[in-house]
Amino acid sequence: MNFPSLNDLVGKATGAFQRFPATLLWAISGTMYTILAVDGTLGEDSNTQTKIIITLILGVSWFIGAQFFIEQQRNPKKWLWLKPAMLVLLFLFYWRIPDISVFDESPVYVTRFFLFLIAGHLFVFFAPFVGKWNHRAYWNYLNALGSSILRSGFFSGVLFLGLILALSAVDALFGVRVDGDLYFQVFLFCLGIVNTWIYLSDFPKDMHQQTEIHFKKALEVLVKYILIPLIILYILILYAYAAKIGVQWELPQGWVSYLVTALALLGFVVQVIIDPVQKQSDSWTISKFHPWFYRLMLPLVGLLFIAIFRRISDYGITENRYFVVVIACWILGTILYLLFNRNRKLIILPCSIFVLTLLASFGFWGAASVSERSQVAQFQKVYETVLANEKLSTSDQSSQLRSILSYLEERNALTKLDEFTGVAMGGMYTNGSENGSKGEFGWLDTYKVLDSLGIVVQNGAENNLNPGNYFYYDGNYLPIEYDIEGYQNMVSFLFWNNYDKADTFIGDYRVTYNNANMNVELFAKTNADSRVLGISLKDRIIALSKNDKDLSKVDPKEFMIRTENDSLKSLLIFRDIDFYKERDSIHLSRANILLLLKQK
Repeated sequence: MNFPSLNDLVGKATGAFQRFPATLLWAISGTMYTILAVDGTLGEDSNTQTKIIITLILGVSWFIGAQFFIEQQRNPKKWLWLKPAMLVLLFLFYWRIPDISVFDESPVYVTRFFLFLIAGHLFVFFAPFVGKWNHRAYWNYLNALGSSILRSGFFSGVLFLGLILALSAVDALFGVRVDGDLYFQVFLFCLGIVNTWIYLSDFPKDMHQQTEIHFKKALEVLVKYILIPLIILYILILYAYAAKIGVQWELPQGWVSYLVTALALLGFVVQVIIDPVQKQSDSWTISKFHPWFYRLMLPLVGLLFIAIFRRISDYGITENRYFVVVIACWILGTILYLLFNRNRKLIILPCSIFVLTLLASFGFWGAASVSERSQVAQFQKVYETVLANEKLSTSDQSSQLRSILSYLEERNALTKLDEFTGVAMGGMYTNGSENGSKGEFGWLDTYKVLDSLGIVVQNGAENNLNPGNYFYYDGNYLPIEYDIEGYQNMVSFLFWNNYDKADTFIGDYRVTYNNANMNVELFAKTNADSRVLGISLKDRIIALSKNDKDLSKVDPKEFMIRTENDSLKSLLIFRDIDFYKERDSIHLSRANILLLLKQK
């Protein structure tokens, strides 16, 4: 890596701005807007701010790709409309983003954003060669692209570390408090402005004239001694695993699909790196990489399809499985193309995955629509099986139904189950419900849904999860007024049932929760064996268990326990609590309390 002088950097920065004014203005504006949003300068409208920020993030790669495409056309002026068109599309994207509460909670919109973001970066990988093709020039372009990514990441990373250390030194040496947000703002500046500017400063305009191949020794070492040995290792592991499942006659586990995918992608990267020199290479591993790698991959791709379709057969399609299937089909198609097409063009790799990425983002064939239909069908299949068994379900069936309910609820698609369940699923919210909708802090009670459908788990396999046995309360978001006058100390205390004891301190006392007898106990700090006060939770929890399992409608006073003795007066407030009944026993799963104390 060459280290340019200051004059070179200034000259390249100026040239980059003259060549990419729209892209850099977009990146600078987006970075500065995000920096101002972080420190609160822009106000508290997080919904609008988030929508603007993700739109600004999305636009950078698309503007870079558009500029590369325009520059390589015979008459670039005829294509200047492409940038305003990009602005219109970005505005449409911004306009279609829902309120941030929906955006955060719905994977559909998050997934769509990342698909567009990935597609934008893929566009950069082939934009200058749309309509024009030169094998050697394209390899040089990819080489320049990789070098620019490394160079910009290195220089912006060094600058970031330097500035962070400088701020830390000012904080430590001069006692000047540095706001934590400033560190993140420095990161945004280095990533959004410095990194982008350096990245764009080294691309030649005449990309199609760069036809002389300079295959550096470092690349050969990387491929020959690191990447290809890793590929051979992964192939051996996967073939050994294939032999194992053949001997044991069992289906492959789902995780194997990710390993096969990673192996294929690594192989494609190696193919791109060695493509212009493979036939002339003296190295056997490089010269024979094509076609032997792809021949060895074909049985593993079969293993990949078996693994993913086994999961789909059992649990239906989700977005993740949809993408694995798409990638698996792309891998198979790419392998066949590279094996049997003598005039193969590397540009097919990014172009094809770019098209698939865009297609997956919308339409009835897209990831969201296909996954939603599949999960509805899967619910119907399991539900009808349970109906045929007189509404008795196994633990696995109950778990799968609840999982699908949560999945559909996140995508606002519960009403699609109404037709064959005969129940209005849109009204199944229990906490924070407003006219049958979730409300700001509501959630779907999947246990209540199954209870409404009359589904019972066979043999009490889920006693501790039965809808009638599980209780919960969350008062953090409820408008409750507490009378705390006269109390001197307060502590927040969180404990779980998987810890026998949990400790904290308040004033001159150590507070302990004893799970064995469900007591909160106070001990003097100076004498660990001297119990000063005991607060029993069991009687109150038993009383609460006589209510409906959603405790949000219970009088808030029922979540307060007042205890006193000759020396102390305490007030214990449950901020949230989860517990369940199992036969004649009460089990506290989790509680978050406020403990207030007054010494007499």
